[in-house]
Amino acid sequence: MYSLVIDCSHKDNFFGLFNDKNNWLFEHKFSGQPFENLIENLKEVLAEYSIDKSEISHFYTSHSPGSTLGIRVSQMMIEGFLKTCCRSAKVTYYSGLHISALLLFEELKALNTVNYLITENGRHSWNVIKIDSDLQSKPVIHQYAPDALVDLEGDFFYIPQMKTWGPPTVETKQLEYSPDRFLGCIRQLNSLEIDTSFLSLSKNSYVKWNQY
Repeated sequence: MYSLVIDCSHKDNFFGLFNDKNNWLFEHKFSGQPFENLIENLKEVLAEYSIDKSEISHFYTSHSPGSTLGIRVSQMMIEGFLKTCCRSAKVTYYSGLHISALLLFEELKALNTVNYLITENGRHSWNVIKIDSDLQSKPVIHQYAPDALVDLEGDFFYIPQMKTWGPPTVETKQLEYSPDRFLGCIRQLNSLEIDTSFLSLSKNSYVKWNQY
């Protein structure tokens, strides 16, 4: 059986198929509007690799943050599979910011430094997640007003959204959003007991926001 990742939440649209051996069988990026190109791209690649859609038993996709349109198109595509050829398949929704932070945690944990990963949350606030061991148990995405980022002590990494309203108010190292690197971390979501209740943007913790 196969697992399919569909992530159109950022500039580059992505889908990839993997099996129980934790290896990509294929991974594919494409540009353009996902509602115009996702179906044809996915159909073409599945045919190229002779994959029977009914053998897909698990879907993974981003719930936030990112392009509302891209996220919704990804979810609609999966809903179509569930209603037709993959009726018993499971779906796992992840936060792309959390998965990106998990990747950074593995790269930075030996340095023993304080680090944050940030991205836009609309025009007037920033999503902030701290890169520490809590990512593997109870990660939290906070929201900060732009001028409040300077109150955080540490180094900042930044993944830009498709629409930006100006640079961060702190010095950052800019990163690409790379779901093709998510595979190991996605598999962790099934093996670790992670409380993801504070990763949905509707349940985020607001910090220094409308406090006066």
